[in-house]
Amino acid sequence: MPPVESAPSDERVVERGSVRRRPQATGIIRRVPVLDTRFLIIITVLALVTRLVWVLWVHPPENYVFSDMRKYVERAQDLAMHGFRPGVRTLAWQTWGTHYVLAVPLALFGGSLKVAGVLWGLMSASAVPAAYLLSCRVSTRRWIPKLVGLAVLLWHPNMSNSGYFLSEAPFLCFQLWSTYLLVVVMQDGRRAWLAGIVSAIAFAVRPQASLFFVLVLLSWAINRKRLPHVHPRHLIGVALPLLLMLAFSFYRFHAHTGYWGGVAENANMNFTAGRCHNIVTQAFKSQGRLERSKKRGNTKNGRRVSLPGFRVLARTVDKHNPDSFFALRPAMESETIRFVGYIGDPEIHRELRHRCYEKTGTLGQVRYSMVNTMLLWFVGHQWPEVEKNRKFFYPTVAFYKHAYQVAIWVPSLIGMFIAIAWIRRHPALTFCGWQLVTSMTIASIFFGSIRLRTPYDPYAIILALEAYALVVPWVWTRFVRPKPTPPAPAKVEDSASDDGD
Repeated sequence: MPPVESAPSDERVVERGSVRRRPQATGIIRRVPVLDTRFLIIITVLALVTRLVWVLWVHPPENYVFSDMRKYVERAQDLAMHGFRPGVRTLAWQTWGTHYVLAVPLALFGGSLKVAGVLWGLMSASAVPAAYLLSCRVSTRRWIPKLVGLAVLLWHPNMSNSGYFLSEAPFLCFQLWSTYLLVVVMQDGRRAWLAGIVSAIAFAVRPQASLFFVLVLLSWAINRKRLPHVHPRHLIGVALPLLLMLAFSFYRFHAHTGYWGGVAENANMNFTAGRCHNIVTQAFKSQGRLERSKKRGNTKNGRRVSLPGFRVLARTVDKHNPDSFFALRPAMESETIRFVGYIGDPEIHRELRHRCYEKTGTLGQVRYSMVNTMLLWFVGHQWPEVEKNRKFFYPTVAFYKHAYQVAIWVPSLIGMFIAIAWIRRHPALTFCGWQLVTSMTIASIFFGSIRLRTPYDPYAIILALEAYALVVPWVWTRFVRPKPTPPAPAKVEDSASDDGD
């Protein structure tokens, strides 16, 4: 493959016309493309305008409060009005970070969902400059960061998510800034405390981010002798806010549920669904109610949770090709699991998963994991855009779904493997690779969906462009461009001997 552009030995960074020298990191690629301040300002302004127009006029999130959005809003309103209320078990159902963020504007502005929608738009908009700045730090070609900035600016799935009170917009915002700041810590030995605080908020919004932070620590451990400017105080600055947030999450969970060992109880149900492949989970207060529901075939009553991705899979693959490797095939031979008790009870779900393990075996569980991961890219549509007959948005949703599959999916995976292979050569780019590893690992254990994938799309775009930059020239020079014909060797004619009789 063509060589990667790397920094000169004095390792200088140009920012707004000034030059400052960086600490050395022997053997690590650390060239940063020149930051185009004018371009950064332009895409930031455009991001603000487009996202605010979206949440104020095109798709105000306060007009789409149903399903998951309704639960986030209810919990945020409860927190804004009553504060922290230990002992209310239902408040531990979802991860707490999103409704805590949502409660801030509700508490400050008299419960205004419109102001909360503006906050969601601002968080979505901030992802655009964050992606550009991150790309400036990790990209190996000077033309990549501007393409990343434009792509994330025009990336409708993430703009669309700002029109719903879901976890996608805050997670997109805080995890992108967390990744950027962690790269700054590694490259410059600066902003460790800020990186730790932003990372802690990202963890509170989606605890799955913890896997990424462990992989970042692994990257540092592998390169610690080659990063002399990263001191123990930097590690403490990053780790302490994260550990405090983890401790509060455990305390809050215990205060609401009465037992230790979790952050949100929906993880129990989601884990069971990922290992049993049921579409609907129903919990009843009595055996009689369960029997009546089962007899009537009613999947709408009780405490009910449904997974749209699995439902789409059943209606497409299972219906038309039930023998397909990627068919749903529920372990309990029913698309619905019913039981008596609380829907998030860990003991009930542990027993359900044990029964599913026995029925499927190891190979069956491996197949489930592959199907779960596949749902990140295929089969489903971006929920909740396809709900409530909002057909106006279908063409745009479909376009970006297929654009990802065609132009980004495979190249981003190639870029991911390259980035991980470069963990000692270019650990900053490896951080982007770890983000995709986190997304796919969590999806394989629980389940994937396009909605859950979209906050990771900026990293996929960066890695896909890196793959294009490395692979396309290599393929062109070796397989496409005709090899020049070597010149024919010059003929050497025998000269006649002058020696004669």
